[in-house]
Amino acid sequence: MMPRVKWEEGHPIEEVPLKEVTLKSGKDSGEEDDGAGGAAQQVVFRTPGEGDAEKVTTGDIVKMAKDKLWDQFKGVMPVCVFLAGFQVAVLGQTLPGAPSIAVALVLAIVGLALFNFGLLCGLMPLGEKLGQGLPHAVSQTTLLIIALLLGVAVTLAEPALGVVKTAGSLITEVKAPYLYTLLHQRQDFLVLAVAGGVGASASLGMLRTRHAWSLKRLVYVLVPFTLVLSLFVTNYTSRGDVLGLAWDLGAVTTGPVTVPLVIALGVGVAGAGHNASPLTGFGVVTLASLIPVDFVLVLALLLPHKHGRRPMISSEEGQSIDPVAWYDETPYMEIVAGIRALVPLVMLMYALKKFALKDPYEVLVPVELPHSKTVHLPVRRGLWAAQIGIIVFNIGLTNGLSKLGAIVGGTTPSAFTAVDSVKGSPIYGSGVAGSAVACIFVYMLGFGATLAEPALATLATTVEKLTDKGLTQRQVVLSVAVGVGTGTALGLLKIIWGIPLMYLLVPGYAIALALTVPSQEVYVCVAWDSAGVTTGPVTVPLVISLGLGIGKAVGVADGFGILSLASVCPIISVLFVGLFCGGG
Repeated sequence: MMPRVKWEEGHPIEEVPLKEVTLKSGKDSGEEDDGAGGAAQQVVFRTPGEGDAEKVTTGDIVKMAKDKLWDQFKGVMPVCVFLAGFQVAVLGQTLPGAPSIAVALVLAIVGLALFNFGLLCGLMPLGEKLGQGLPHAVSQTTLLIIALLLGVAVTLAEPALGVVKTAGSLITEVKAPYLYTLLHQRQDFLVLAVAGGVGASASLGMLRTRHAWSLKRLVYVLVPFTLVLSLFVTNYTSRGDVLGLAWDLGAVTTGPVTVPLVIALGVGVAGAGHNASPLTGFGVVTLASLIPVDFVLVLALLLPHKHGRRPMISSEEGQSIDPVAWYDETPYMEIVAGIRALVPLVMLMYALKKFALKDPYEVLVPVELPHSKTVHLPVRRGLWAAQIGIIVFNIGLTNGLSKLGAIVGGTTPSAFTAVDSVKGSPIYGSGVAGSAVACIFVYMLGFGATLAEPALATLATTVEKLTDKGLTQRQVVLSVAVGVGTGTALGLLKIIWGIPLMYLLVPGYAIALALTVPSQEVYVCVAWDSAGVTTGPVTVPLVISLGLGIGKAVGVADGFGILSLASVCPIISVLFVGLFCGGG
């Protein structure tokens, strides 16, 4: 049996103080045999104050499972109930397939609970261990290459990326030819471009951590460069239809897998270099939300030029299409996608652990149970939970979250314009009143979804400590929620009125940069990273599906861009609150 060593957050494994080392022979209950008739051996490392293993009952496990499920329920169901309530009570429409959607939402909750457990007890401990050991085991150049590879692999495991890959069904080639090409014919290249951007962000974040660079300087360079590239693509090329997708993908990448794992790597590197700053974990979200935008725009520039090519013929025109392969149908599609997302990442991390760190030990993760009990689980069990969780969540995503967002998005325009599928539309008139109803709805959706994000409470608590209550938890939560709600409403107006996305992004980021100049570093780090809480695995599919549904109903080329506006507005609101309320 492989010897084991305990993992403790924030401490290199080699530095865990040992009080007693015991070699046990024989088989422990619940462990696998190492061979027929062979005596299993286990090296148990005990730390000071650590007692014998406590007995875990079935009731303890059930209680922990209930707590994990309840945490996800609080984040998923209020937003979904709000969407369904708006569809039924405000628009007066039924919700087609409500029972199947409800079952899928339950699967999404269960999948998220399993996945988050696996993230905390599997991926993150491995990530911090690699961060602690790699700076001592490899050169800086090799370290940056490894960070790049890990950034690529971790992006492929991002659950919310799946909804973007399925969004192509709502895009027509006639109105958005290059966007259609990326989402249909060059989908793999699109995913690799996003992953490459996150990988570059991870490498740059590693350099920033090791050399303690100010986030302000990076923002002053990256934001203008990205805006100039976006303006060039929009005004001087024919590929401007990909702009909304590119900026939304920058928001999707800062999800529940990428950010914690890259931060865990950064914390490990900072600790290994004795450069542990309270701001170590900040800045990753900012880099990972800007650099992928550049990569996607460059990919769009590399696409072959379209010379008025006739759109592909669909089955609706009377011509048959190729039958769908079994692995492209649910639930097989989600199973394959889940395995492809997580297995390469885990294999890469274990390969680095074994060959770069030359570490044969298995990591044990302390897990707190009810009644102040603590058990130490092998990290592989967390990885199994993550693998099962991402598959179950993907099934719930396809059949629940995305479907609900698309349905409500398709009927929301009936509040202010005529929609063929809705009798009596526009329900509230075609003037200001109807548009106001829709805007209030999406504002409340963005505001409420942000309040339900568990990551926001953690961020706000950290900020309160870092600023010595210069900014309170309540101020941070409300400022971020107001920013997200405002950005979501602006995104709706962009779709309704056909406002070019750059007309909103350029002023937004100009204001953010202007507020960044006089602000303290701590407020800059918090504000520019605050957009990451808007990109949870629940918010992203709902907002993207909602936007695409609205865009299709009102006849625009696409409905992308809402997430990008929901990301820049919280930066402004948090910086403003920091300057005028926190003395920042």
